[in-house]
Amino acid sequence: MVCEVCGRDLQPLERACPTCGPAHYVLKAQPGDYRITGYPMGTLVEGPPDSTEGRRVDSRPASGGRSYSSTDPTGAFTADLSGPLVRGRHGEERVLKVLTQALRARGEEVSSLVGGRDDRGEDGLLSIGGQTVRIQIVSMPVDPTVWKELSMDDAASREGTTDDAVRMVRDALVHKKDKAAGTLLALDAAHVGAIFGPRLVAAYQAAYGDPEEEFSLVEAWIIGPSARSSVRLGLRRPPPAV
Repeated sequence: MVCEVCGRDLQPLERACPTCGPAHYVLKAQPGDYRITGYPMGTLVEGPPDSTEGRRVDSRPASGGRSYSSTDPTGAFTADLSGPLVRGRHGEERVLKVLTQALRARGEEVSSLVGGRDDRGEDGLLSIGGQTVRIQIVSMPVDPTVWKELSMDDAASREGTTDDAVRMVRDALVHKKDKAAGTLLALDAAHVGAIFGPRLVAAYQAAYGDPEEEFSLVEAWIIGPSARSSVRLGLRRPPPAV
């Protein structure tokens, strides 16, 4: 601050100019630069998961890349992937976040816990209704050729029927069968989100029964790019205490 009369520099705690008296000072701004910093923004367009007319999910995450998947009224699907898409260990934080949202949407009290250890089969820990639940995560599809294509060509595509989608789920469950017992198993379907919904769950259960019972899981979930695109695979029984 300076006195507007004599120009004397005033100290921060001085309420008046010692020479000119009170009310004779003004604020003096220092010169500087103003900058606006932008950050990447993701977009997500989802059709209704229970639509009988088919569905599409167009995901362009802030991390880069694009995944577009769609189904028709028969359950046949297509999936087109491009660019750098996050999956595996790098996608675990997103899976846990979406899983938490999905569990809260059904009325659960959920919070994240620290201390998960890979050597104990823990990709994360959640408190669900006051119970500590270990989380295991696996990316779909587990077929590595899809991701090799994407890495080499910057693009990959797949198409198939409802039976093919059921096999995709089955392969992911079997892939984790020796590690997932006693955990909540989350199948990460962020990049093929349109394929999975209530109709696909019914088709899987008709073919193989309850995966939670078969693989001794606390719960089994398919986790899409959002809670809306996520669905539980089990037969809606209360989860056991762990």
